Amino acid sequence: MTVGGGDQGDADSAGQTQPEEKQETGRPRHPGSGKAGRRRVLSEAGEVLTEWLLLTNVVKVDAATIALWYYWRWQIECFFKLVKSAAHRLESCQQESAPAIAKRLLVASMACVTVWAIAADKSREAAELRAFLIKLSGRQMRHKQAFTNPALLAGLWVFLSMLEVTLAYSQEELDRLKATAQQFLGRVV
Repeated sequence: MTVGGGDQGDADSAGQTQPEEKQETGRPRHPGSGKAGRRRVLSEAGEVLTEWLLLTNVVKVDAATIALWYYWRWQIECFFKLVKSAAHRLESCQQESAPAIAKRLLVASMACVTVWAIAADKSREAAELRAFLIKLSGRQMRHKQAFTNPALLAGLWVFLSMLEVTLAYSQEELDRLKATAQQFLGRVV
């Protein structure tokens, strides 16, 4: 991943913003000095992953480093969103002890890290697995969007449940259950 520069907006060549005009009270409109800059985060292939206009009061660090910090902070926020909302509902759990909460959080975190690894893998096998998990999740993707992490996570839970079923039932038992389900559902199954 590369953080590249862009327009510096209203910043001067040193990255410092120009002094603000004073209001009638004599105070600056925006306290302190800071940097302003437009930055892009590029993939290894040169694709623009995101572009930001950053405003910060951190002046002793170059804008590319600050952009990288924001990128990683956003990744952390996305991780917490995935843990909190995508099939785990950790905030609404009624766990009564710290060890129970820790175990639940650990399992949820491990699942999210697994999903991130699946999402980041560029191999053909990983692409097939992503398509399979999306199908299992039952979620529809936006136009030209192959997957989302919450959809991969939902599909992963279904897949893990399927694997548990294959361990609990023999092939003959599954065939018999399939035949019974077909009586109720028709030939859809």
